[in-house]
Amino acid sequence: MRYVLKPAPLRAHGLRAEELEAAIVLVGCGGTGGFLAESVCRLLLGRRAAVFLVDPDRVESVNVSRQAFELADVGRFKAEVLAERLVRRFGMEVGYSVLPYDARVHDAAFARSTRLALVVGAVDNAPARRAIAATLVRHSGYTAAGDRASPILWLDAGNGRHSGQVLLGNALRPEQLKQVFDPDAGLCHALPAPSLQRPDLLTAPPEPTRDLPLDCARAVSEGEQSRTINQVMAALVATYLDRLLDGTCSWMATYVDLTDGVLRCMPAEPRSVATSVGLRPQQLVMRTQQMRAAS
Repeated sequence: MRYVLKPAPLRAHGLRAEELEAAIVLVGCGGTGGFLAESVCRLLLGRRAAVFLVDPDRVESVNVSRQAFELADVGRFKAEVLAERLVRRFGMEVGYSVLPYDARVHDAAFARSTRLALVVGAVDNAPARRAIAATLVRHSGYTAAGDRASPILWLDAGNGRHSGQVLLGNALRPEQLKQVFDPDAGLCHALPAPSLQRPDLLTAPPEPTRDLPLDCARAVSEGEQSRTINQVMAALVATYLDRLLDGTCSWMATYVDLTDGVLRCMPAEPRSVATSVGLRPQQLVMRTQQMRAAS
């Protein structure tokens, strides 16, 4: 059976006239994020939406050959350059920050009622991902039945030399995934967050063998990262966003390998989710459906 992800809207009881269709914070404006920022704005044309870019880094000359920047941008903040360009190109409001992402500082991005609240991570380090995970913690709800998943979704993109993954979710703990699948409606109300699917994302990577670690741009220049992998990852993330906006997203993860020409999507369904978090599939399905099936 095919399930479509539909989390609870952020502040669903807000004023409908002021409700946004989407509030999107893009964390990381470098290799993947720089290409993705334009795709995000194109997908949001004609929609009531808020876009916010976050990146503390400045453009370097080495970035020009592989990222969405020009020589004239060198020395300026990446988030500022992209925000100004997108405002000119699409005539929409784009906010930006040159501070590292912080859940408390960037809460304002989700202050308004919105149907789709999304943090997109296009970063390559554990501290930034931990900061994104903190956003889900701050917006998790508590009911008589216990902890429930955040209404804010986390869409994370990460890559190596020729491969990468896109992960989608909003539940930080397995307990938040119980009874989230509604077979009658074909809906899923929560998925395991990227950090639950891949706990290693929140830990520091192993020490590199060289004296100093390479950033993405220098990795490309020295042949340690493909020149096209970031564009592929940006296209995959944009595809997720397109489906989330249309209410047709039925994936929880996608893995790509450019060397072997492999693209593998994991469906948002009880068996896949249960396997990834160590639960039984029947624990993820609404109890009313289980009782009805047994009668």
